[in-house]
Amino acid sequence: MSQTPILIETSFADAIAIIAAADEVPIQTRRHWTTSLRQIAKALDKPLEVIPARLTAIRADLAQLHHVPTGLTRKTLQNHKSNVKSALLWLAREKRIPRHGAPLTPAWEELRAQIKDRFVRWRLSAFMRFCSASGIAPAEVDEVVLERFLRYRAQSGTVRGDASGRRLARTWNSNVGNILGWSARRLGEPAVKPTTELPWTEFPEGLRRDLDRYLQSLTKVRRSRNGRRIRPLKPSTIRQRRMELAAAARMAVRTGVAIGDLNSLSALLSPDVAEKILDAYWAKNGETPKAFTIDLACRFVAIARETKCVDEAACERLDEMRRDLEDRRTGGLTEKNTALIRQVLTPGVWN
Repeated sequence: MSQTPILIETSFADAIAIIAAADEVPIQTRRHWTTSLRQIAKALDKPLEVIPARLTAIRADLAQLHHVPTGLTRKTLQNHKSNVKSALLWLAREKRIPRHGAPLTPAWEELRAQIKDRFVRWRLSAFMRFCSASGIAPAEVDEVVLERFLRYRAQSGTVRGDASGRRLARTWNSNVGNILGWSARRLGEPAVKPTTELPWTEFPEGLRRDLDRYLQSLTKVRRSRNGRRIRPLKPSTIRQRRMELAAAARMAVRTGVAIGDLNSLSALLSPDVAEKILDAYWAKNGETPKAFTIDLACRFVAIARETKCVDEAACERLDEMRRDLEDRRTGGLTEKNTALIRQVLTPGVWN
């Protein structure tokens, strides 16, 4: 699906290799440090290759980690955090790993030194380091470079919304004409993504009719394939099913499927279309598919078999997709519920 991006600075994976080869560090310390780096990466649910090996980059993430969802005891997690901090500080001190990311080239350093506003300097810092590491001179910065930077940040696990690119462009433009040597080129702000959705009434009548018929069947008692009695679903659950399937149809259109071709439930659940939908959701999720994507694959199989809208061969292909996604389902709580549990378990909350 998505490839693990390469950091422009030392990663946890690089740190483990450096520490393992450091004969000057006692072997037991090396073992503790490398084990803790792996455990913290697992707790953060990120590949070792995308986590920067510097304390300033992960301090906030470390502070948010709680022992309950990691399956570790409070003491063990604290030990891993302490080992990681010690390892990263050692790397910065002994191996000259930059404490603040990729070093700036002289040209970028000169420009940064002229920025008086501390907030503006902070907002442009990561972008300047990215350009320095990528060999991009200040005069070469344009919208393509900005897009490359935003894509890199997204792929490396740094959560940023569309507004982040617009703020960065405005901050860059605020220095045009005000700082000696600053490029005269003003950056165009990334376009605001439209929030309007394709109206459901725009989809072919056949698909809408089939979906209504299927959802209506969920209001009645029905039998499973092995004859087990299935109770009617609640109205709220049926509304949720409608929203999920309508969203899947819209996703199919976004992947390039002609809206006119989605003229029935069988067309929506055809393996070729279903695969495009699931791949698009997976790509949107990142390295690991989220529960919604996996559950949607399960839903496709269940609907196909219950309605018999596609043949058995198509059902088998849908089931292969489901199994492939199920193999990547992670256990434990969702991010939302994990955050809630952390708040509840925070000392002093109930005082």
